[in-house]
Amino acid sequence: MGYKAFLVKSAILYATVLVAAVVILYIFTYPVIQKVYYDYAYYAALSLKTKLLRESHGSVNMTYINDVVNRYYNQLISAFGLNKPPLERFAIQMAQLFTFHFGVTPPGVSYPSYAPTNNIATLIAVALPRTILLFTTGTVIVVAVGILLGVLAARYQGSAYDKAIPVIAVIHSSLPTWWIGFLLIAGLAYGLHWFPPNGMVSPGIVFSREPLQYVASLLDHMVLPLLAFFIVNIGGFAYIVRSLALATTKEDFVLTARARGLPERRIVFGHILKTASPSIATQAILWLAFSFGGGLTTEIVFVWPGLGLLTYEAVMESDERTVLAITFVLTLVLVIALFLNEVVKGWLDPRIRASAE
Repeated sequence: MGYKAFLVKSAILYATVLVAAVVILYIFTYPVIQKVYYDYAYYAALSLKTKLLRESHGSVNMTYINDVVNRYYNQLISAFGLNKPPLERFAIQMAQLFTFHFGVTPPGVSYPSYAPTNNIATLIAVALPRTILLFTTGTVIVVAVGILLGVLAARYQGSAYDKAIPVIAVIHSSLPTWWIGFLLIAGLAYGLHWFPPNGMVSPGIVFSREPLQYVASLLDHMVLPLLAFFIVNIGGFAYIVRSLALATTKEDFVLTARARGLPERRIVFGHILKTASPSIATQAILWLAFSFGGGLTTEIVFVWPGLGLLTYEAVMESDERTVLAITFVLTLVLVIALFLNEVVKGWLDPRIRASAE
């Protein structure tokens, strides 16, 4: 019951944080949002008019068509709250944002690498899973290897290996991702021809026709960006795990276990790692959440068609609508990740359950 109460409180807290963040975003981008919905209404009405003209088969009744189109346009204006008082407009447009109605891209702006459409929500729905695929995989690898390296450093405290971890962390964390990416492309793609330099799959391969070849090509294209992500992040995460594990080694229950003569392996994995797991899980989830937005340079360098590259292309096109929509989605992802962090931390840490009762 205590854990459930803790989850309810956390859900209320982070839902409030999310609403507050979106309200702030709405206030600062109010003119853009109004233009987005006006343009969407105009585009939808124009599309309807084109469809009606196409279906008329030569017997055009322009009065009827214009009347239908105007009524549809006015319905959209009302649906988006554009003809409502300020408070009602605010409530309607907030609901539109939370249901992912982001409008369409400006005239002449398209992103064919993602989807043959100008609907911003569809573009993001295509780009986000690609980013999640790349950076979730990278984070899982970094976390797994980082836990192993960090725990081993804590186990052999004071050894040359333990002293090397902080040095590696400083070096790796100071390496620019774009520079590592260019080195990998130059050496492993152009020099040795082991891996493709960019993209997500080879041209002409379609999943529906060649699923196995598509997956093989996808994995081949993932190697270099994953390697760049791993090189830049593994040192820092291993150092974090080492620090958390070292802090736990000074606890009384660890000293008692050693005094009882328990095997070191059992102490490390059964006591130290178990106690430090909530903090490690927190770092892993936050690492993953921030990587979605922080992978911009990685996606640009390797031309990975995810959310980072879409953001870059939208900025270059001066497409403030898509940038705004991506900002909202990343805010949502971050808040959800923070809430999941509370869920996992509460499940792993019995102290939270006890304090929640």
